[in-house]
This record gives sequence, structure tokens and C-alpha cells, in this order.
Amino acid sequence: MQLHGKRVILTGTASGIGATTLETFAREGAAIVSLDVQDEAGAANAAAADDLGPGAVSYLHCDISDQAEVVRVVDEAAGRLGGLDVLVHMAANEKNVAAEDVTEDEIDFIMDVHVKGTLFLNAAVFPHMKGAGGSIVNYTSLAGISGYPGNPIYGAAKGAVLAWTRNIARDWGRHAIRSNAVAPFVMTPMAQLAFDQAGPEEMEGIKEWFKMMVPLGGWLGETQDAANANVFLASDDSKFITGQVLSVDGGFVMVR
Repeated sequence: MQLHGKRVILTGTASGIGATTLETFAREGAAIVSLDVQDEAGAANAAAADDLGPGAVSYLHCDISDQAEVVRVVDEAAGRLGGLDVLVHMAANEKNVAAEDVTEDEIDFIMDVHVKGTLFLNAAVFPHMKGAGGSIVNYTSLAGISGYPGNPIYGAAKGAVLAWTRNIARDWGRHAIRSNAVAPFVMTPMAQLAFDQAGPEEMEGIKEWFKMMVPLGGWLGETQDAANANVFLASDDSKFITGQVLSVDGGFVMVR
């Protein structure tokens, strides 16, 4: 159990990477409070992970775009856990819109979750980690590192997350708080939805492109691959790693 005794907050646990990470962290012995806005799925996943054990899991509703709510919920979660060692922030949304067609509402829709949510959550966990240290894992994307077609707002948001993650690594390292980012390229419900909307001919072209661009397997990874990276960055095995981006993408983006 790599996370035995770790007190953890996980976000975005209703589906995708977050749901897999919740189950994986429970198997690794962590004490977890999971956060989401999709209460039915979020609470059900938490109950299932708690039954799975050996870690203990509970659930709280949290709108991460609301700073006052974030502070209140993080304080409640840390109180339940008796402190806080780890935050893994995976909550996300997505909306494809061409750069020339962006509107304020579409910008706010993405930025409120990815940028405000990240900043609010990280700031809220800081006082709970300041004394004894901890690990913050934020989620960026290849769209924020190298760019990705058709997703400019999302890419801008994820670029901001990566810059923020590296800046707090420098500012909070003296408090023994490490801050890293994961850039996944794995099959999630959002990715599956995009593929479902492609026609047969377009899908064949996509598959051929992936074969050329992804050295390991020629396709997307699994949510478990990202969850395993989260375990490493949450564990003491990564205690001398901060300010880094870990690409879980089969070699699609080779970060320098």
C-alpha cells in the first residue's frame, strides 16, 4: 500500500480519470475525501471505493469555480481527515470552439473550472499543508504544452495550469510542498464522445494519425495509466520531485 496513512482530497471523481484514481487510491490505503458536482455518481463511486478498501472514502459536493465554497469544503475535508497530505485535482470540462469564434461565455465556461478551480483549490489546501508539507498534483494537457487542433480555450487554460503549478513549486517548496502536473492522453468519457461524433471515414484517418504519433501502442492509454502516475506523485517515492510535468501519453508529447 503505497499511500497508507496519506490524507487525500481528489476532485473530479464522478467519472474518467478521477473515478479510476479514487478506486486506486483506496486500494493503496489512502484516507480520501472526494469532490465533484455530479453528486449521484460522485457519492456512488465514493461508497464503492470505501467498500473496496482498505482506504476510507467519503464524498462532498464542491463547485470548484466558487472560491468561498472551495475554502469551506477543503476545510471540512481536512477536518474529516485530521489533516491533509495530498491534493490531486482532476475535475475538468471541455468545449470545442474555433479561436476566431470565441465568446466571453465560452471563455468563462472553461476558465472557471480549469484556471479558477485550480487556483482556488491549491490556495485552499496550502494552510493545511504548510506545517508538514504535502503533494499537489494538477492536471494539464498536451493542448497546453504543444497545442491541439480545435481546442484553443482549453489549451490556454491548461497552459495557465502548468505555469501556475511551476510557480507555486518555487514559492511553496520552502514549506516542503511539492507541486507537479500530469498531462494525460488516455481514453476518457470526453474523448470517447469526440470519437463517437466522428464519421467512419474520419475515424479511419484519426486511427492512422494516432499510429504515427503515439510510439507506444498507437492509441490512447487507459485511465489506469493516469491513476498510476497520480499514485507515484502522491507517494513518498516522488518526495524530491517538484515543478515537473509528467506526460502519460505513450510518447506523443516528449516534454523537454
